[in-house]
Amino acid sequence: MMRETRRGDCEWCGLRRVCFPGRLTAESPVGAALLSIRCVRIARGHALYRAGERIEAFHMLRSGCIKETDGSDGRESIVNFCLPGELLTVQNAASAKSQLSSIAVETSFVCAVPWRVFYRVCAQFPNATGEFIKLIARSGNGTRELLTLVRGRGALERVAGFLSNLCMRMQSRGFPAREFRLGMSREDIARYLGLRSETVSRCFSELARRGVLRVRAKRIQILSIQEMRRLSFADVFGALEAPLSEREAV
Repeated sequence: MMRETRRGDCEWCGLRRVCFPGRLTAESPVGAALLSIRCVRIARGHALYRAGERIEAFHMLRSGCIKETDGSDGRESIVNFCLPGELLTVQNAASAKSQLSSIAVETSFVCAVPWRVFYRVCAQFPNATGEFIKLIARSGNGTRELLTLVRGRGALERVAGFLSNLCMRMQSRGFPAREFRLGMSREDIARYLGLRSETVSRCFSELARRGVLRVRAKRIQILSIQEMRRLSFADVFGALEAPLSEREAV
C-alpha cells in the first residue's frame, strides 16, 4: 500500500544534485523543512494517484520506477516511464484533477512538495520559480527524444531506441549507463512502444545475439553503446531484421 514514511531528508539523498528540491535546498536559503517535502512509499502495482484525483503537490521520483498511463481513449496506454531524479508529469501548476494515473512498476519512493507551500517559497525566493521553469522544460526531453527515435520505425529499432534513451537519461543523472536493472516488465515496454510482448523478448534476444547487450533476468548490461545507438537511428535492416519489422507492431 502507499504510505507516507517521513519528511524528505535532502542532505543525505544521493540525488541531491540532480533532484529539483534537493538542488534548491543546496543552492539557496530554502530548506527541506520549509518546502515541507514528504517522502512517500508506493508498493509495486499501487498508484501514487489515479486519473480524476486531485493533485495537491508535484512529485520527484527518488527511487524505483513509475509508469504514467492515460485511459482517456477507453484503453489504458503507457505514456511515460519516470526514472529516479525525474519529475512526474506536471499537468497543471496548481491543485487540479489529474488526467493521468501514476503507478509503481516496482516499489518506489517519491518526494512530494505541496503546491501551496511551493507558491509561498517562490514568493520569498524568486530564483525557485526560475529553477522550476527550467525543470519543466527539461522534464519532457527524454520522452520527446524517445518519440524521435521510435516514430515509424521497426521493432528492433524501437527497442534499441528505448534502451538508448534510458542510458542517456540515467547517465545524465549520474547513474551507471552500461549496467542497470530494468524495473519495467516486457509487457509494459511492449505497451509503451506499440509492440507485442513476444516481439520485445525477441528483440532483446536478437540484441544479445549480436553482442550489443547481455540480459540476466531484469539486469541489463550494455556491451556496445555505439552499436545500440547505431541501431536506434538505422533506417534499413537486412534479412535478419525482417521478422522484427513494423509488421509485428500492434
